[in-house]
Amino acid sequence: LNEVFIKYISTGKPFVILKAAASLDGKTATCKGDSRWISNEFSRNMVHQLRNQVDGIMVGIETVIKDDPLLTTRLKKGKGKDPIRIIVDTHLRISSQAKVFNPDSEAKTIVAVGEPLQKNNVGMIEEAGGIILPVKTENNQIDLAALMAALGKMEITSVMIEGGARINASALRDKIIDKILIFFSPRIIGGSEASGIFGGEGIASLKESTALRNLHVRRLRGDFLMEGYLKN
Repeated sequence: LNEVFIKYISTGKPFVILKAAASLDGKTATCKGDSRWISNEFSRNMVHQLRNQVDGIMVGIETVIKDDPLLTTRLKKGKGKDPIRIIVDTHLRISSQAKVFNPDSEAKTIVAVGEPLQKNNVGMIEEAGGIILPVKTENNQIDLAALMAALGKMEITSVMIEGGARINASALRDKIIDKILIFFSPRIIGGSEASGIFGGEGIASLKESTALRNLHVRRLRGDFLMEGYLKN
């Protein structure tokens, strides 16, 4: 019940949840990028309840460019609280017209960019309501551990990652994930070109794999929710 508070108070960093929706074979979209909807309506409503509980929701720039999501909370009963939107955008490619700069939402939008900062469209992003947050990089990618430390200083106590395979892999690599929630739909997509939950180069040995602890599986009116904690 106190996992968010304990993590934030003891480390100064937010509690990080990675959420994904996938088929039984671990695919998050077809080879053509179709992903609506893998999970059922009950699962999707549960995700909005989770958004209502966390301080921030984080995605990578590829998700913004491809899907242009609102990243707001939409509950069946009541409006709910929109989380702070956190966009990981190393080279500041986001458009000032992106839906995450939603004038109808009171929630802030933070754009985490790599250092040194490319200033070509900073003004337009700030004018659209975005907050530019420079973060150090490793191998031309934002250091997500450094980003979590910066978000903690902004008093953001919990973050849910709802991105694609690339940012999921980066989060796993940088060991920032505390908890994983995967909504599995009872269907098989297949295909080597179909997107999976985690991208990147992968591991060479099973000894390098990431183990989960305190694993629970729940049935959600047809879908299955797998919930567990990382052994970082």
